[in-house]
Amino acid sequence: MIQTRPFEFMTRYTPQREWIEGRGVLLWLAFFFIELGAGIFFVASLFSNLWGMLVGLVVCAVLGGGLHLLYLGHPFRFYRIFLKPQNSWISRGLIFVGVFLVLGIIHLVLSYWASSALGLLIVADIFAFLTVIYGGFAMNFANGISLWNTALLPVLYVVAGFWGGAEVAMGIVLKTGALATVGASVEGLIRILLIAFVIIIAAYLISVRYGLGAGAISVGQIVRGKWAPLFWIVVVVLGVGVPAGVVIHSVVVGLAATSASLLYLSIILELIGDLSLRYLILKNGFYNPLTPISTVPTAWS
Repeated sequence: MIQTRPFEFMTRYTPQREWIEGRGVLLWLAFFFIELGAGIFFVASLFSNLWGMLVGLVVCAVLGGGLHLLYLGHPFRFYRIFLKPQNSWISRGLIFVGVFLVLGIIHLVLSYWASSALGLLIVADIFAFLTVIYGGFAMNFANGISLWNTALLPVLYVVAGFWGGAEVAMGIVLKTGALATVGASVEGLIRILLIAFVIIIAAYLISVRYGLGAGAISVGQIVRGKWAPLFWIVVVVLGVGVPAGVVIHSVVVGLAATSASLLYLSIILELIGDLSLRYLILKNGFYNPLTPISTVPTAWS
């Protein structure tokens, strides 16, 4: 474990703490639920599932937005965040979230009481996509943290957000009895996103490990250091392995013959794995030292 004394700040590989310790835990959860909610809405909209779209809006606005407000030191001044879109990804992100929520609500109201225009849904989905990806760009903007400052991070967050959204959408399909009509389509999307997630997470960790700066330290902590049990057991085995096994089972025996309890288990474990991975990425973000150091910690220290 890399330990940094106060007087060694930024003279060694220094872990960031603002976004994951103390009140920072709220931001970790806020990012997760905001992106998950937008992912649920986007996937549900592909299959015209109004219940799924409603759940996505609630998760994004109530859980994600509520936690974001709790994170702020002065929540009643949150409107100031919207005033700096030219130089702040947090500001841009909250604008994306706000526009997405407004358009999504309007679409649902029109769909229930009359009929909503396809153009409105397309624009809402565009802002849902921007909502899913903005967290990755907000972190990617931190140039001093090699684990975050890579183009693969926003891609990873997009795939994870849509995979989680597809899994929850499958749960909603099960609950509302629409499995026979759209279940196979949702499952097909889950398969594609699962494969994409495995490829991207491997490429992401390898590229950061062999890149410049503190990337080797960060990846070492995740895969071989203190946090290895969380990564290999919760993220890889439970969060990826079990859902993959359920997908293979449903391919072999058919989705209709797969028990609902097994599908619900897959959904829960995927969400836990996704949330744990985001924790690891936030927790193991190390700043590069500002001054040369004579002794560089090994990648696996």
